[in-house]
Amino acid sequence: MIDKISKIVYNNILLYYVILYAFAVYFQFFAEKGLKMGKGFKKFKRKLLTGAVIRALLFGLSLGSVTGAVLFLTDKLTMVAPELPRYLIWGGSVALATAVIMFLILLPTSKRVAKKLDRSLKLGEKAQTMLAFRHDESDMAILQREDTERILQATPKRKVKGTCTFVFAILPVLATLLTVGSILVPATEPPEPPPVVENNFSMTPWQEQALKDLIQKVKTSDMEESPKEGVVKQLESLLIKLKNVKKESAMKETVISTIESIHSIVSGHNTYDVVADSLYKSPNKSIQDLAAAVASLKPLLVGEWINSTCESVTADPATAALLAKAIRQALTTCDVDASNEVIVALGDLATTLESITAETAREDTEALFATAEESLNAALFIQSTNESVEDDTIYSLLSIFGIKASEVPEHVFNNPEDPRAEGDYEEQDDPDKIHSGGLGTGEMVFGSNETIYDPETEQYVTYGTVIESYYAKITELIVDVGLPPEMEEMVSDYFAILFKKGDY
Repeated sequence: MIDKISKIVYNNILLYYVILYAFAVYFQFFAEKGLKMGKGFKKFKRKLLTGAVIRALLFGLSLGSVTGAVLFLTDKLTMVAPELPRYLIWGGSVALATAVIMFLILLPTSKRVAKKLDRSLKLGEKAQTMLAFRHDESDMAILQREDTERILQATPKRKVKGTCTFVFAILPVLATLLTVGSILVPATEPPEPPPVVENNFSMTPWQEQALKDLIQKVKTSDMEESPKEGVVKQLESLLIKLKNVKKESAMKETVISTIESIHSIVSGHNTYDVVADSLYKSPNKSIQDLAAAVASLKPLLVGEWINSTCESVTADPATAALLAKAIRQALTTCDVDASNEVIVALGDLATTLESITAETAREDTEALFATAEESLNAALFIQSTNESVEDDTIYSLLSIFGIKASEVPEHVFNNPEDPRAEGDYEEQDDPDKIHSGGLGTGEMVFGSNETIYDPETEQYVTYGTVIESYYAKITELIVDVGLPPEMEEMVSDYFAILFKKGDY
């Protein structure tokens, strides 16, 4: 309730200022309308009232202009996009509010006018006395009012000036200068980021061999033949494509596309999740628990469900037929080939339940359930193996080509809790180049051609062009600062291999 009231007040704050202004005008022109004052007094009162209105408007417009200029200047200096409507709204609000407040401060009531006249025209307290005894009809009071009125009528209006005329005259000038200045001040431009240079890509011999090894690993895996054939074709196609890819971005796009295709092949073949969805729709709570066990692909959960069901059926054999009926109804709504191993295993489970009667011995019931459990877990194990090989293949591709897991669509990861799904894989080093310190062989070893950003030249350069200055800087640090013996030895070995200079 308080929030609603606050919102209403905030949205109508300008309206409240207008109402306050109207009340002030009413007070000025009507509340004192009945005063018996002469034309001379009213002449100066009208002048001061006009001056108060003009001063209040000048002050309000000036402050509103300054507000808009300050907001505009702040946005320019902080690299925020200019918003003209915002400046107009804030500037207008401040202008209106300030004008109303200033008018109330300068409002020329009769008492204020009388004091002003006495002070400006050096009348002593004649105007204030006239105002104080305006209702007095004695001869002395009448003569005093007539004398003061005669003086006021004879005095030009220019003799009485408004409050702080110079200040209210200079304010618009200062506001105008500030506004013009905010327009002329150049906007702060955001610093230009280092130029983005796309890295080239050329599949290394190690990457090519690692991909071939992965293909062979999938071929010899325990994955079912149908999805295995599709995954192998995808990997063989990837090997051919990457030989013609020249940019790193194109490499990543090609590998990620292959990963998505591999996931699509395996998930299109596996049916356990589709079957589990159909079981979930059953109104029977026990069948819903079975759905959770199937969806998990975990033999332990399947075993727990089998044991629990065996106990309940042994205690009440009548529940066996109900469970069998619920399983068969769920399978009829499942759009999966009847020859699928999971469907067959669940059908065998329903048959087992149907064969249980009140006369069935406890030992026979346990044996029947044990056979059903073995059959169902065997079917689920096949599909679990498919996913396991799929996951290993995906993570191997990420590792071989240095692709981060965050760059791959989340849906390709079958198990979000798998620690490998949270890793940012870095490209593995070619074993032939470990400790080489650069490129080349024999006496022609030199800094690699990997592109790095040089802060001194503000350009991207190859590592080989700056290796000399890098070597000099490291040497200087070792001499001046010193390094732990182990670190110094590692650095020494690095440059010894790179430059063939030996220890330094």
